[in-house]
Amino acid sequence: MAYFTYLPHLVMFTIGMVIGLEVSYKWHSEPFVRKRIETIPLIVALIGGGLMIIYAPLGLFFIGFVIGMRPGYGVYESIIGILFALILWVTL
Repeated sequence: MAYFTYLPHLVMFTIGMVIGLEVSYKWHSEPFVRKRIETIPLIVALIGGGLMIIYAPLGLFFIGFVIGMRPGYGVYESIIGILFALILWVTL
């Protein structure tokens, strides 16, 4: 039974990564990064970081969404979201 404790976390993270990859290919057709930090992935990463404290599988879904984006996209947003989650975890 201990193996299934983190199964929802893993499943939600994987689903978030797949959806993030699909959405980022629809958002960006160019093969390079134009802007360093995008607004929508940053908001999604901050929401995911905040939800990590309340309900971890849902937070992992949003973090996985940004981490799973197309290579080169969502890197800074992912780092900001994870740092936000760590700051919330330490302060609360």
